Amino acid sequence: MVKLLLIPGPVEVPFSVSNAGSFVSNHRSSEFKNIVRENEALLNKFSGAYKTVMVTGSGTLAVETMVFSLINDNDRILSISYGNFGERLIDSIAKKTGNTQFIKYDKLDMRSLLNEIRSREYDKLFLVHNETSNGTAIRDMSEIKKIVSDKGAKLLVDDVSGFGGYNMDMQGIYAMVTSSQKNLAAIPGIGIIFLSEQAYNDINSSPPVNVPFYLDLKTSLKFLEKAETAYTPSTGSFMSLNLALKILDKEGFDNRVKRIAASADFIRNTLMSNDVKIFGDDNIYSNTVICFYSNDSDIIKKLETCGITISKGMGKIADKTLRIGTMGMINNHYIGKFLNTYLSLAGKNVIIKEDDIPVTTQLPDFLIDDVNLA
Repeated sequence: MVKLLLIPGPVEVPFSVSNAGSFVSNHRSSEFKNIVRENEALLNKFSGAYKTVMVTGSGTLAVETMVFSLINDNDRILSISYGNFGERLIDSIAKKTGNTQFIKYDKLDMRSLLNEIRSREYDKLFLVHNETSNGTAIRDMSEIKKIVSDKGAKLLVDDVSGFGGYNMDMQGIYAMVTSSQKNLAAIPGIGIIFLSEQAYNDINSSPPVNVPFYLDLKTSLKFLEKAETAYTPSTGSFMSLNLALKILDKEGFDNRVKRIAASADFIRNTLMSNDVKIFGDDNIYSNTVICFYSNDSDIIKKLETCGITISKGMGKIADKTLRIGTMGMINNHYIGKFLNTYLSLAGKNVIIKEDDIPVTTQLPDFLIDDVNLA
């Protein structure tokens, strides 16, 4: 049985991208340097970053690299969480500095969030854009960017599960992170740190102290000038990312965002029309993760026997909810297989036909033979 991976990362990837993961190379060779250059050029193109650092590791490593390299001793920090990954961000910040204000919500409330950002004093604001743990997101960052800018402060964003699922760029953002195994649809293994020109200049002019070598962006940037990494990288992950970025470039960043958003909307609306309760509301639904309630404690195992893997919820709602990732290569075939299987297991006499699924969820033709559509 061919299995379908529909968790919130890692995600299904094209066969060519998966196969590239076995690539082994001298990481100081001209061949590998060319891969690093191409990767950074494409990531800068998609994000609007001034420089992009790639490190071997997870999205959490990218977050901690941002935290430890971009917080100085005199910085006043504000961070607001609305889920488990926001709390993880707060935990990382607390290990770096004590000059902090932390606010924790069980659920994203945009009015309260904006009021806190507007009313408090801080030098740097850290936020999660897309909360993987509960399928919610700050869908429009424009007002937050304006408030932060008007205060003369800086905005730093964990966008591990969001980048590539929204038209999100570095305009008004000091630094932002993502990872290879989400909407970029590469294999796990690369944490990505996007830097504005201001962040780049700050790192080089007054680097923070007491930063572990592996998390030191100044060191990474020195090696990036030579199209190298500061330490032995996962060469296969870099090559996989290289192919994934070229596929994304061919599909078009805006087209990927539209496909992902359309897929999430259709799955969510179909579940709701069949009496499934979704966590959140229209103002905060994520494009890349759907979190929904279920009373069947065995449903994940039942789906596994049908060749579909999804995730349980996290945190306080872990035992009540399930999560499906709508990232990367999500498409009409995956949507149909998941919905028809899940609704059947739930006892619903409903069949989702191919014509029911929006054409905006379809993969571009050049990808059809490179993706698991079983």
